[in-house]
Amino acid sequence: MSSTPIRNTNARAHYKVTRTVTGPDGKTNTETIEMYDDDAVKFMHNLRLNRDEVPDFDRFGFRPLSDPTNLPPLESRHNQHHRSIQSSKPIPVRSSSSSSSPFSVAPITPTPPKRSSAPQSNNEFVREALQAHNDLRRRHGIEVLKLNDDLCRLAQQWANHLASTGTLVHSKTKYRNVNVGENLRCQSWPITGQKMTQSWYDENTKYDYRNPSYQPGTGHFTQVVWKGSQEVGFAQAQGTSMIYAVAMYYPPGNYVGEFDRNVFPPR
Repeated sequence: MSSTPIRNTNARAHYKVTRTVTGPDGKTNTETIEMYDDDAVKFMHNLRLNRDEVPDFDRFGFRPLSDPTNLPPLESRHNQHHRSIQSSKPIPVRSSSSSSSPFSVAPITPTPPKRSSAPQSNNEFVREALQAHNDLRRRHGIEVLKLNDDLCRLAQQWANHLASTGTLVHSKTKYRNVNVGENLRCQSWPITGQKMTQSWYDENTKYDYRNPSYQPGTGHFTQVVWKGSQEVGFAQAQGTSMIYAVAMYYPPGNYVGEFDRNVFPPR
């Protein structure tokens, strides 16, 4: 990894890394990882151990998102701080071609989030996530999602798996013989259904409606408002130090070549 001399040991390093890769099956996967301090090193190490397709992150390296002369290198910090990571499902490809782009690092403001006082119950989490999804879909003039108990059960199984393994990886879950669409998130403070959904939707600021297509860093948003998705299931699970949230969508969204028929600007 890249190294930066420590000048202020009280400063906090804040990192956000997005990578987009195309696998041998033609599916494009976009992931955003946002962390403070040495948590990123630990998570990346765990990620490499559990995903064969993940390339060597050390080869790319990281840089702090604030003044690099005033922040310690990521691997030098040893204090635990809050973290949030999310990942959108690999994008299905109906067409014969797809593209990949290298890692990118984007600046963000290192402001600690406002934490919920207590975790939501599963019922409250699911209810709030569904309402938030449908409020946003109405904003874009598309039909609301219906809650599917089977998808909730499958999402819970995967959330439990993520919590037990301490990884954030996508499932290969099928529903009605079709791979589900899937959005993931994990963080070290309680997740609410509304804030989880909003964090995905906030990617809309990076989406160019004049060029309806797959666009890096917008996969969570486009799945939330994908017109062709009709049913959804939500779940969350508590891990050792992180809470994991899963949303599964049927039919799946984010098909290359179909964005113009499924992603519309707000009314």
